[in-house]
Amino acid sequence: MCSRVRGNRLGGDFERLLAASAISAAGTAVTTVALPIVALVTLRANTFEVGVISAAGLGAWLLFGLSAGVWVERMRRRPLMIICDLARAVALASIPLASVLHLLTVAQVVIAALVVGICSVFFDIAGQSYVPSIVAPSQLLAGNGRMQVSHAAAGTAGPALGGALVQSLGASLSLLADVLSYVVSAVLLARVGKREAPAVRSGPRRMLPQVKEGLGYVWRDPVFRPLMVVAAISNLFGAAFDTLVVPFLLRDVGVSAVAIGVLLAIGGVGGLLGAAVGPSLADKVGGARVLVVAAIAGPLLGLLVPTSRAGVGLVAFVVGLLGREVGIAIVSLLARTIRQLTAPPELLARITATVRFVSWGVLPIGALIGGSLGQLMGPRVALSVVSGLMLLSALPIAFMSPRALQALMDDATAALPRPVGSG
Repeated sequence: MCSRVRGNRLGGDFERLLAASAISAAGTAVTTVALPIVALVTLRANTFEVGVISAAGLGAWLLFGLSAGVWVERMRRRPLMIICDLARAVALASIPLASVLHLLTVAQVVIAALVVGICSVFFDIAGQSYVPSIVAPSQLLAGNGRMQVSHAAAGTAGPALGGALVQSLGASLSLLADVLSYVVSAVLLARVGKREAPAVRSGPRRMLPQVKEGLGYVWRDPVFRPLMVVAAISNLFGAAFDTLVVPFLLRDVGVSAVAIGVLLAIGGVGGLLGAAVGPSLADKVGGARVLVVAAIAGPLLGLLVPTSRAGVGLVAFVVGLLGREVGIAIVSLLARTIRQLTAPPELLARITATVRFVSWGVLPIGALIGGSLGQLMGPRVALSVVSGLMLLSALPIAFMSPRALQALMDDATAALPRPVGSG
């Protein structure tokens, strides 16, 4: 896909950004275990209500996904990320406070999830747009690989820690770990030494023309468009999968909160493996072949998850979730690096926002689909259905010639672009 990166010195600012992102991701992984259990156990919510909570946290991409890209281009990234971290900490801290006062309701959890989701939209777009301003183009694949490894490591430890905290402190109080992670992330970001120049504003200032420009660029691009569709289909049914997996393990398989945390940590291991081997595989075999194989093999292995049973039957869960997450990590890593290398610098935030609006905007829909199917069919049957539908995610590239796809990618990355400015 691109030439091998030699050397791994990415600078102290990158290291601080990496640490902030990893710590925040670890706290978020705790919440992925704790928040559904707050709803299921503390509030005695049904599967559909869990889906509504998940949809609230993810629905921000539908509400703000496109416009956020324009706003991020008009602002300095680092201060915006700090504000988002602190706002997420406050919103999430309201849940254990209300629980201690015996005032917690499903409605409050939904509102807190929505606030956290909105802040995460701006944080994510700003973060992806900020990386190229502190990392040289020739080191972007290495930098993105390290970022994804750190997120995967956090995703491995976070759920296990979350399960243990839920077991010892209760679901609501365990959310304080995520609150702390956002605060630490904000402090680390404040210590990033490089100060951004004011954003360069050219062309029309109106929101709609700028949004349309980003949309049009992505839709016309022969690499961005199919990868965006792959991500959208994967995320649609992946959100349904994620909504169902905790109720499935808790009610159908009958495992404890600690065991749920450990089992979900397997997903982090898969992400860690995918992020670790993705760059070298793309270097040796070719990015197109790796993309096609990962896009197909991941959903196929995911079919094993709903066949899981207690005891040794959990091996199917481990293998299925591990394979699914390896595939997702590899596809995500390669797609993000291509986007950062080839997108015009002045459009990167909007292009990122467009891709995320489409591919992440479907997440609340998927969460509601998962919650509704789980309520109608039961978690196991519903999980089987969405795991099967996830195979559709490979269609946009599965029938393309790997050679033709590689040629498109080589054309796009034949010459590394100039370093991205900090505006």
